[in-house]
Parts: sequence; C-alpha cells; structure tokens
Amino acid sequence: MSKMKNFLLLKPECFAYGICIVIFLGISSGTAYASDSQVVIVNGTTNHCLPYLSCYKPYEIDVKPGDTVTWVNGDNRTHTATAGTPNHGPVGLFDSGPILPGDSYKQFFGTVGKYPYYDQTDMWPSGIVVVSNQGPTRAEIGWVNGSLSLAAQGSNESQKLVMTKQIQNVGGTDADSVIFRLRIINDTGFLFYDRIFNGSVPAKQNATVSFTWDTPAPGKYRLNFDAVNLAKQTNENNEVSSDLISVSKSNTNQLRPIITSNFTVNSGNVGNAAVPEFSQLSFAVLLISLVPVIAVTARSRLMSKI
Repeated sequence: MSKMKNFLLLKPECFAYGICIVIFLGISSGTAYASDSQVVIVNGTTNHCLPYLSCYKPYEIDVKPGDTVTWVNGDNRTHTATAGTPNHGPVGLFDSGPILPGDSYKQFFGTVGKYPYYDQTDMWPSGIVVVSNQGPTRAEIGWVNGSLSLAAQGSNESQKLVMTKQIQNVGGTDADSVIFRLRIINDTGFLFYDRIFNGSVPAKQNATVSFTWDTPAPGKYRLNFDAVNLAKQTNENNEVSSDLISVSKSNTNQLRPIITSNFTVNSGNVGNAAVPEFSQLSFAVLLISLVPVIAVTARSRLMSKI
C-alpha cells in the first residue's frame, strides 16, 4: 500500500520527466526542415528582360511539399506573382498583390503539383513553381568559387586581359544554350565591360568560360559573372559570382593583373531553415520551460511527505 502511495506521489514528476524524455528523443531523432527558395524579379522589365526568356529568375523553381518560395522585386517597377497564366488569368491559388521595388512576397506550398504564375501588371513575365517529392533531374549550374584566373596577352601597344572561370553542372542533364555574361565595373559603379555569349555545360562536368578585355586601364575592378540556362528555362541556382581584381603595369609597360578577393552570391536557392514549430530551438525552449515545473512539483511532494 505504501509503495502505491509513493507511486501516486511521484506520478506528476514521472509524467514531467516522461515529457522531457519524449522531447529529448524528438531532438535526437532529427529536425523537420523546410526550404525557402528565392525568385528574383529582374531589373529591365520594360525590355521584357532580354536576353532572358522570363523576368522571373529562375523561370522554374523546384521545391518540396512544406517549402516556401520568396519573390524579391529587383526591378524599379511594381510587379505581382499571381497564380495562373496571362492567357486565362488568375486561378485563385495565390496572389502576392503589388510587390513594390525592393519588397518581397513569400508563399507556402504544401501540395504536390505544378503552379504557373504571371505578373498582372505586365502580362509578359511568367514562371512556374514545381512542388514534388522527387529531386530535380534538370541542369544545376553554378560558378566554381575561387576558380578565376587572369592572363595578359599581346604587345605593349595592344594588350589584352584574358579572364577564365570554371562553371559546373551538378544536375542530371546537360545545360544547353547557357548565356554566360561578364560585367566589369570600377569602385564608382562605372561599367567598363559587358559581354555575352552562349555555351553548354555537360551533366556532372565542369566547363571553362573565357572572356577577353582589350586594353584595360590600370585600376581596381569588380568582375560580375552570371549564367542562365535557357534550355527548357530551368535552372535552380542561377549563381552570380563576383571577383575583385587590380590591374597595374610593370616598368616594361606590361599588364600585371592581381586577384584581390573572390566570393559567390547564390541568388537561386537561399538554403534550408528549420520550420519554427519543429525546430531544435523550439524543443529546447520547451524543455527548459519544464525544468521549473519539475523542480516545484518535486519540492511540493517532498514537503508533503515531511
């Protein structure tokens, strides 16, 4: 009888400790994650964003059920992301409303399917969100960080700077009709160089992209590399890679280019973030909040025994 009494006295503590064990197991077993992918409304919608086929970059984005997509307006005009097509109008699944320049809109996707959308203010820009439990099989291109190399060519009177950079395709299909672009600006924002050409990157391989700058003047410059896969208008990463370089001349008037720093900005998939309701932080906060309850309960039971 006394054993049963002691069990009843300790029952609240056992229940509280049991909750802590469940929480601990929840933390140990892993955290449910959701991904927030980003679509940029590019600047230049007045020219229909040429040479891109869509003003939404990337045109197609693949997510899993439970993920979110954030549209960022990088243009100087107001736009929308409205479910539907320009030909048939909105379908009512989601509508950002006006997204002002510099603002963003986030949408949750919980059901497998394909969700085309368009811009109600322009009718030209359009894109698609593909929600699937399967991994993407399309091309996945991105610049290889730290792969820039510089070489000076030519005579003193007509020198050239050859800039090469590696790009990789980690996807399962070839990236055909890729637009490679390099823009070079100085520290005041003046554009010195802007070149575009097409190429391809085979699946699971790297490719070397080369640009030639005729008679560069000495100075410090930022090299902004961009790549967009226009084949089937699909590519998740759409990475923009930037390098800082210095160009000077030696005593013999020969070019002396130097790479000063390198970094890559991923403008496609922002990355994974824990869903707040199921994150480790939430488990930890709940566990910590139970500690005082357990302590008070144990103390009160001990006092009642005394």
